[in-house]
This record gives sequence, structure tokens and C-alpha cells, in this order.
Amino acid sequence: MSKGFKSGYIGVVGRTNVGKSTLINSLLEQKVVITSDKPQTTRDRINCILNLEDAQIIFTDSPGFFKPKNLLIGSLNAKAERVFDDADIIMVVVDVAGGLGKGDRFVIEKSKGFKKPKILVLNKTDKASSQEIKKIKSELGKAGSFNRIIGVSALKGDNTDRLIKAILKFLPYGPKYFPDGSITDQPFKDTVSDIVREKLSGILKEEIPHSINVIVESIEKRKTKKDKDIYDIKCDVFVEKTSQKAIVIGKKGSVLSKAGREARIELENLTGVKVFLEIWVKVALNWTREEKDLKHFGYI
Repeated sequence: MSKGFKSGYIGVVGRTNVGKSTLINSLLEQKVVITSDKPQTTRDRINCILNLEDAQIIFTDSPGFFKPKNLLIGSLNAKAERVFDDADIIMVVVDVAGGLGKGDRFVIEKSKGFKKPKILVLNKTDKASSQEIKKIKSELGKAGSFNRIIGVSALKGDNTDRLIKAILKFLPYGPKYFPDGSITDQPFKDTVSDIVREKLSGILKEEIPHSINVIVESIEKRKTKKDKDIYDIKCDVFVEKTSQKAIVIGKKGSVLSKAGREARIELENLTGVKVFLEIWVKVALNWTREEKDLKHFGYI
């Protein structure tokens, strides 16, 4: 490692559904964190690592800020707020195509209290007119104390190289925090849970994914008769209402079967190992509002 090596944590913050996870995947040029058009998809802080020749950039993906309607959302907001404290650089992401809302202004106002480099990312520029982008850029430039304002399209990868250059400019000199080849510090068990939840969220109606939690009960690696590796994975999908159980399972098991198949394929592509995935649906009444359940599921 050279003396000029740079490293640090980039706190990626914003209201829910502005494309933070998609942006991180685009910057790393591979899928590291799950994405969805449903709010509250990201439920934990995940460090995603970009290794460069003379730098290691660690993007901390965080839950999007959301109006606290229950204890779960309150817990997710608290996790997102802690990212401000721990980051070397704060990266605020807004959706220029969707327009600015109270959530965006809350995050921008929150960022003002931290005396550290701040970058404002105007995401989804491919879906907004140049006039809309210019207007928002002007308004937010006055609203916050940003060192850089950069428009990107996370989905298309437009201008992400410029964003990386801006980050490197403000990144402090430091050690290599993670070994070469590392892309995330997320345990495999949590990756499995997120992927199963992502696949269910992609199929189900908007109100249902908020009530879903996936717990991986066991992961066992064994050999087949042909001496090939295979993962046996057992998951429990929890919903908070009895009526939701049948919806998640689907007619003749159609929803669960499709989500399980999609999750299995992604896990096999990720690991290079065959996967046998077993999923059961259970009810934990009102778990998003019960402190004991949130503690059991690791949200508190």
C-alpha cells in the first residue's frame, strides 16, 4: 500500500425510494444490495466496498427516511440517522424526476449540522428535463452547504465516474479497512434473507412487503452423490396479519414458488453453488409494532 492511499466511509442517505441502493450497485458495477420500487426495502446498514488502486471507498447503504407510522419505521429512521455520525463523507441522494418533498428537505437540513464534506447527488436525471434539473440544483444548492452537486442516472450509469472523482477528492488518507476482493461486510445469512424478501416484494402489492420479515433458520453445506456442493437453506417468512399469509403463499403456492425460484437462481449465481431453498410462511401478529418482536428480529 502506498503512502498516498485513501480510504473512508461514505454515508449514503436520503428519503425512501430515491435510488440509493441502485446507485451503490451502479458505482460498484455489480449487485451488492437489494433494490425494489417499494419503500423500506433496505432495513439495515450495509457496507459496500469499492476497491481501487490507491483507494478503498466504503459506501454505507442505509434505510430511507420515512414517516414513522410504527416501531419498525422508527427503528429504521434511527439507523439511518446514525450514518451521519459515522461517515467521513455524507452523500445525500434525491430523486429529481420524482420532485422534492418534505423527506428530502428533512435530510438536507439534517446534513447541515455536520462539519464534514457533503455531496448532493441528483439521481434519475434520465427521467427529468434539463430545466427541472437546473431548477432543483439551484434550489438545493442554496438550501444546503454542499461541496459538490452532481447529477447522475444510477439506472443507466450516467455520470457515475464524475461522482467517484468527487468522492476521491474529499476522501481522507487512511488504511485499507477490508481485504482485497471484499465487496460487502454483510453475512451470507443476511444476504439470503434480503434476496428472499426482495423477490417477494417484487411480486406482492405495495402494502404487503412492509409487513414481511425473513429469518434464515439454517444454512448447511453438503455433498451430493456426485460429490457436488449444495446449500440446504431453510427460511421463515413472517407476516403481521393472518390474512396476509395466504397472499404471500399465493394460489396453489404460486407466489412463494415464484419468489423461491428467483431467489434460488440469484443465490446460485452469487455463490456458484447449487441451492435447495425451503420457505415457510408464519404469522407474528403486529410484529412491526411490537417491541419484543423487533428485538427478536434484530431491529432494536
